[in-house]
This record gives sequence, structure tokens and C-alpha cells, in this order.
Amino acid sequence: VALKQSLGISLEVQEDLSANSIADAQRLVQEQLRGSVASCKDFTCSDGWTPKPDHGELKGSSDALCCQQTCQLFTCGMGYVANKSYAKNVGSTAGQCCDKTCHGFSCPKHLQVAPQMLNKAGNTVEECCAETCSEVTCEANYAKKNELKDKVHPPGEAQSFCCAETCALHTCGKNMAPDEDRLLDIEPSDAKCCKPTCSSISCPAGKEVPPAKADKVLVTEDKCCDTVCAGYTCGKGWQADPLKATKFGNTDQACCTRTCAKYECSAGWAPNPDVASFVGVSDELCCKKKCSQYQDKCTGDYAPNLAANDTVGDTAAVCCSRTCALHSCSGKMVVKPEPKELVGATDADCCEDAICADFRKKTAVADQKGCNGLSKEECTSSKVELTNTQTNKTDVLACKWSKWSICALGDPQPTNCA
Repeated sequence: VALKQSLGISLEVQEDLSANSIADAQRLVQEQLRGSVASCKDFTCSDGWTPKPDHGELKGSSDALCCQQTCQLFTCGMGYVANKSYAKNVGSTAGQCCDKTCHGFSCPKHLQVAPQMLNKAGNTVEECCAETCSEVTCEANYAKKNELKDKVHPPGEAQSFCCAETCALHTCGKNMAPDEDRLLDIEPSDAKCCKPTCSSISCPAGKEVPPAKADKVLVTEDKCCDTVCAGYTCGKGWQADPLKATKFGNTDQACCTRTCAKYECSAGWAPNPDVASFVGVSDELCCKKKCSQYQDKCTGDYAPNLAANDTVGDTAAVCCSRTCALHSCSGKMVVKPEPKELVGATDADCCEDAICADFRKKTAVADQKGCNGLSKEECTSSKVELTNTQTNKTDVLACKWSKWSICALGDPQPTNCA
């Protein structure tokens, strides 16, 4: 604008230079100064250029002023490839004029960009990526070639390209047997796939090669030779078994016979230390009965005592609870009724005052008057139940014929009555 004012020239140039380069504006100014400004509508764009959308309203006579560059003039760089269908598109960047190649594409794990696609257009897993040997499952007795595990295999050649024969297909020579640790090794040979068998090993005294190992590939003496029971020393609680002397074994279970010291008694039995060294184990030989087996015999003057179940014993005295039928009361006390139904062995458990029997024979008076008004005959055979205001409990008192010839309250019932 300042340039227009200083020169006094009418310039038909767009004010927004962000849409037209400053260089284009300068060229137009120079043409105006020379008086040679032409209309773009009369200008023909060169090859690789196309008229600007508003070229009919623009002033100028050059590609730069009147035209836009097309992709035909753009050279795609590394990682891009030209696409002929974009040639007439307006553009001057790789994003506008080119397709990305697979060269920089990031394939998922276990896939790689196929070599033939490195310089070809592509931007998806399907277009760019191919299976590597790491994804190939070799056929039985074949294994992958380690150096090729991350390589892309040719189409249709996965097995032949990625896999090779293993030792599993190799036949070992004389006195040799397959080494089971190397069955999956490739490039098989006797040296790689086979080892001497145990039949070639000389065992020390007390050991022999068992028939099952004769053709095994174990190589060393400690793996090929097994102990025979004749040379085995039995552990504590075990005794040597002569019938097993020629058998292979190196454990108490294989070579020895259990004694009672190693026997586990069944439920209801406890170990008997007196027969710990005996052979021929059983509950009857090695164990003692527990009271749990005797409880059903606790009858008559005895009652079952579950607390004694784990106690060693086989008698009523050890395993059962005494009932009051076996107890003798002291003083003037007598045994409570149904003593065989009561478990106990003390006066407190089993005894009561002799008068308690009389109280049980008396009839409780239902009338609220209590003993009052009863006849002499009724009085001696009656009792009343009253609430004790001090203890808030019910007390039982006998009715008693008094010297005044009336029925009154008598002695209370003893607290130890059944």
C-alpha cells in the first residue's frame, strides 16, 4: 500500500499477500512500472502448470503470476514414489504428489517388509508386510534355521526355505544311540546326534546297568549304573529284606521292610513303642486301642466319655465316666433318684438330703392361700411354691401342722434336691 501511495500508481494486486507470494507481487509491480501489465486470461501456462482459479481477474504474463505448479514438476524423495494419476494435480509436496513406499512402513511383530515391496507404493500391512520364518511351523522332525528366523521366505517355499532336517531323522551307527537332548539339532551326523550307550560303561561294585538303560544315551557312570539292594543300608525304622537283595533300588521302600516304627496307626489306634522293631505291620501288631473304640461298652454303672476318645485304653475305668450308681454318699445324704443316669463321683454330683424324697411326694397347693385352710391330712402331704422377694427365685416350702392346730408354712426344700 505504501508503495502504491509513493508511486501514485493504481495497482490491482490482492491485499492478502499470504495467498500470493511476495515475489509475484514484485513482478507485477515491475510490469506496472514498465506499463506492460497484461491480463492473465491472455496468458497460456507452460507444461506442468495450470491456471490459477481466478486467473481471469489476475494481472500478469508469467507462470509465477498466472499459474499453479502441478505434481508433474515435483520429484518424489526417499520413501516416496511418483503416481502418474497425480500428474495434473496442483501440488508441490510429497504428501500432495507422491505415494509412500513400504520402505519405512512398520510391520507388526513377526512380520517384515517384503523385499520386493521396499520401493513400491504401500501403506498397509496387507500391501507391505510378509510372513517371516519365525511364523512358520516346521513339519515333524524338521526345525527352523536360526539364521533365517527373521527372514521373509519366498511365496510357497516356507518349509524348504525356513526348515531343515533334525537329528530325529538320523540313524546312528553301531554302539551308538540317539542323543535325546539333541533331537532338534539340524545338520545331523553321528558326531552331532549320537552318543555311546550305557552298555559300554563299567559299573563299580554294588552297582549294575539295569536292562532298561542298556541302550540309553546317558554317557556317565553315575547316570548309567544303579544301586542293587544288597549294597543298600536301610534307614531307621526299616530292616533289610533278603528277598530284594538282587533287585535294583536305592530307597528304603525299594529294598527294605517296614517295622512298626514306620507304621501309621489307623483311626482309633495309637502307636505302641514296645513293638517298634517288629516286622509285619498292622494295627493289631503295632498299635494300642484308643478309648474311642470302647465308648459303646460304657453301659450299666458307666457312661460314655467322649473327652477320653484319644486316650490309650480298653477298660471302663480308663475310657468311661462313672455314674452316681457307684458313689457312696457321706453323712445323712442319700443317692439321688436314677443314679445310673447321672455322671459324677462326688456328693455334690450324686447326693441329696434324705428329706428330699418327702418333698417329691408332696402335692403343690394351687390355691393362692397356700397352706392356710388345709386339713391336717392335707397339710402333711402338701407344699407351696413362693417367690422369694430377696432372690427373686421360687422357693418350695412344706406345709406343716402347727401346735395351734392350723396348717402353716414349714421348712424349705433343700437346695441339693434332684
